[in-house]
Amino acid sequence: MLETLRTNHPLRRLMAAWLQSCLGTGAGYVALLLLTVRVRSLHSGWAVVAVLLADFLPAIAFGALFGMLADRHPRRRLIVIANLLQAAAWLGLAFAHTAVPILALALLAGVGNALQRPPMRAALPVLAGEAKQSAAAWFDTCRWVGVTVGPVVAAALFAVSGTALPLALNGVSFALAAIAIATLSGIDATPEGEDSDEHGEGLRAGLAVAFSAPAIASVIICSAAAVISMGFLNVCEPLLATHVLHGSGSDYALLVAAYGTGLVTGSVLVAHRGDVGPRVIVGRYLASLVLSGLGMAGSAIVGSVAPAAISFAATGYANALLVVSETQLIQLRVPNSVQGRLFGAKDTLEGAFFLIGLIGAGALVALVGVRVTLASGAGVYAVCSIAGLATLGPLMRARMAGPTQRPEIAIAAAYGAIRRFDPAGAANGVALPEPRTGLDTSRAEAEAGVTG
Repeated sequence: MLETLRTNHPLRRLMAAWLQSCLGTGAGYVALLLLTVRVRSLHSGWAVVAVLLADFLPAIAFGALFGMLADRHPRRRLIVIANLLQAAAWLGLAFAHTAVPILALALLAGVGNALQRPPMRAALPVLAGEAKQSAAAWFDTCRWVGVTVGPVVAAALFAVSGTALPLALNGVSFALAAIAIATLSGIDATPEGEDSDEHGEGLRAGLAVAFSAPAIASVIICSAAAVISMGFLNVCEPLLATHVLHGSGSDYALLVAAYGTGLVTGSVLVAHRGDVGPRVIVGRYLASLVLSGLGMAGSAIVGSVAPAAISFAATGYANALLVVSETQLIQLRVPNSVQGRLFGAKDTLEGAFFLIGLIGAGALVALVGVRVTLASGAGVYAVCSIAGLATLGPLMRARMAGPTQRPEIAIAAAYGAIRRFDPAGAANGVALPEPRTGLDTSRAEAEAGVTG
């Protein structure tokens, strides 16, 4: 991947712009929450909830629409607009001191974030080319580094200027990202061998094509359901550290740092592994669901902060594997011309499930306590693991063509495995295309030992 970044100037510029904006966001959100609790008219837990909701409610409301825009309009233009919206919002927050502007600007930042995600995700494999698997892992690594390191940067800046400087610097980081991406070439190109108009422009048509790909529907549903558990963890994390384990604010910070360290470690290891086959990605995805459940189960039973930090690190590590694996599967199996629509719909679904997790966690903590709520999150992961194994297991067991086979035989073998995984050859009414090898595929399948 490092060699790819050295030679692929557009990808290097995109990654650099993304990393510095992630660091700014990590620092900016800490500053925003601190600003919120310091404003007299917002000094309540509900104000903090409102600011947090402003970040992901736009994805619930507009994620599918923004995904459709990403497939119908130049992605570079959408990414630039999204970065400019976020730059304006965060620069405005640096000068905001009352409730209405703070909440309105936080909502504007959320809109920009929701608009940016589908075209960024869909444009990444176009720029990365053959290195798209590693690029997906490094893309998420940048995000986790921002989550982990950004708050540390903010803490250092608070001593100098309070909340204004990190908020303003976050706005500048988005402005710089907009400038860098505006000059990128090739970001709107169509992948070789793919017709951008082949799958239509409608949301329903695009999602039908996306969900016709093997494993995609199961991955999206399992991942969205798993987000409920993350809502449980977010609510329980400070309560576990300070109330259940009788720790301090520093102990809570330790749990946050442990989780972030797990995130970064997991995504970096995947990036270093490089390109792997679909079976490895599916196996990694299923393992991440199981490990996430074990991590939350461990958090539910620990008796002190030190083992809690270990369980949080394991959960973060597993969550990184989960996110990277699902992105890699989408890149491998879904046509790029509909990826924007799929990522947008995914954002909408996951945002809704995260909201359910937050609300459910509040109710469960009040009724049964923190430990049972964490155990319930582990139970959700267990259900997702069982569902994933049942639906993705056939794909894992399917025989794949070896790397030494001729290309036409490999294509036919993979196609035969797909047909066995989806015998009808169609999901949501969209038929799978016949493999375009230009050869007698029945003969090639026979040579590969595959039956359709």
